[in-house]
Amino acid sequence: MCYRRFALLLFAISSYAGVAEPTKLRIWNSKSGSKITAKASEMTQNGSIQLITKDGRELTLGIDEFSEDDQAFLEKHFKKKEVQLAANAGTLEGPIKAGVDTSYFVYIPKNLGPGTRAPVMIWTQSDGAKQETLQRFTEAADVLGMIIASPIEARHEGQVTLLNNFVHTRNVLSDVKRDYKISGHGIHFGGDKSGGAAALHNSLKIRSAGTYTVSGYLTPNMTGANQGHHFMAGSTNSSHRYMTAYAAAKFDEDATHMLYFGARDMPDSRDITIGMIWMYAQGLYENASSRGNEIETFEGRVLPWLKDLASISEGQAAYLTRMLNSDCRLKGRFKKEIEKLHTQLLKSKEAVAHVQGRDALDNFSETQLAKYGSHFKPLTDHSPKKFERMMANLEKTYEKAKELKPVLKALAEPTHR
Repeated sequence: MCYRRFALLLFAISSYAGVAEPTKLRIWNSKSGSKITAKASEMTQNGSIQLITKDGRELTLGIDEFSEDDQAFLEKHFKKKEVQLAANAGTLEGPIKAGVDTSYFVYIPKNLGPGTRAPVMIWTQSDGAKQETLQRFTEAADVLGMIIASPIEARHEGQVTLLNNFVHTRNVLSDVKRDYKISGHGIHFGGDKSGGAAALHNSLKIRSAGTYTVSGYLTPNMTGANQGHHFMAGSTNSSHRYMTAYAAAKFDEDATHMLYFGARDMPDSRDITIGMIWMYAQGLYENASSRGNEIETFEGRVLPWLKDLASISEGQAAYLTRMLNSDCRLKGRFKKEIEKLHTQLLKSKEAVAHVQGRDALDNFSETQLAKYGSHFKPLTDHSPKKFERMMANLEKTYEKAKELKPVLKALAEPTHR
């Protein structure tokens, strides 16, 4: 490596010094192929790298003198602490390099304390990560204290395989693990459409705690045998409502299928938060003996949000508190608070109708929609006449469940590809 010393700067520049710790002693490579063993102690805003060799010599080099891999490492190392310092406010960062061919966006939730063991979800967007999509997850991330990362290159492009998607996802997960203290039991995957299929595949490969998928489906060679808990959001007007129902039926008791009003757009942030609370809580309480600190954090974050939800939507709050009560092994004060809130909510006829209506939709999903989801090619313009009659009957029976009316009306209509 050509060890060119930089002229002393004649003016003060702000740097990353004091924000990030020095790197470990390692071998650095130059673009020309030469090497040096040293620690990198700081990186200034103009891209100067301060090196300290193992014999104590100090060298200042331009970042562009390093190999591409080393440049990516340096940028990542000296910027990651900035993300952590700003974490109390919630930060969306990226693109961040996770190796030569992989990059990603990441959202760090509000009030993530230093050294806190956090859950993580790797979200694979069908057309590649986008900041605006990740923003839909900020509410859920803040409520759960969950890091959300999304690989840019893990997209569906013709013959791009699930294996290729998995490689990018694994690279991102490894990079996030280097920067943050991730719960070993708290790794989750998510995605939409083909990204949802990839999330289920990635979950199977890594044996995750669960998935949150939107119009996600099982590919023909996937059996559905998997570990973890899977929350599947199926849009009412898309043919994916069948494929999502089919996948949920394959997972049986380890899955929940929630139908939301829409075509191929994403659910709103509130629906996403409800689904992700269910997904995370299942694995959390199953391993309660080894995850006491995480449970304490979860309960402290979720309870205030649930109380706020109850003031906005009694039906959705009753639905979620019922699921937490029935599907999770709650204990202590949190269990009492959830039971108390649920009991109060059931005084509302609208809340009761919403919960019962959701139960009816679950049955409709399992007995009717799932029948058609084994066809890998999506069904288009499909709506059996009996669906119209069934939805009309449910709409009349649960007429007080106002928030379910758009869902019931849409399920009576034909699907659209």
